[in-house]
Amino acid sequence: MSEPHPSPFPTALVLDTSFLRTIGGTGSDSYQTVVQYVRAEDRELHLSNGVVEELNEQRGYISVDWVDRADTAEWITLVGDVQPGVRVHDGPRAGEVMDRAHERLATFEKTDPDELRKTDSELPAVGVMLLGSTSHDSVGILMDDRNAERAIAGVIENSYYEGRIRVIDIWTAIEYMESRIG
Repeated sequence: MSEPHPSPFPTALVLDTSFLRTIGGTGSDSYQTVVQYVRAEDRELHLSNGVVEELNEQRGYISVDWVDRADTAEWITLVGDVQPGVRVHDGPRAGEVMDRAHERLATFEKTDPDELRKTDSELPAVGVMLLGSTSHDSVGILMDDRNAERAIAGVIENSYYEGRIRVIDIWTAIEYMESRIG
């Protein structure tokens, strides 16, 4: 049995491309809500290498240059390469979490795993890395992709990371953030 989640909302937030695309640019209310919440509540946003790669490919579709923000703002950082051997206590290694999430997502998407990008699958591995190398006691993966949400949640469930790494859909996250900043 896992422990209850140690905080009401994770202190580190890993962003998926789907989340960033859906919140829109600097003029959108959702974008403003996220930035205001992160600054007011002293939270950190993190971008994985896969998300950075997708953002670079989709420059014309996503109006905010999140990669540039990560270079210039304290509240958002680039994570770097996934370290597959990292683990926290008796939880599975980051590479195992990533591989299991990838296999589950390929099944949900009815796609050959070799043809499916690993961007979504690397997000829980980033969560493991953040738990193992920072003072964060919880990590949230913010996304707007039901299949990826289910795949990641299924891998985290019944492991050491249950309650420590949480998959949070965009609208739940935005609603919570709005309630906190008024």
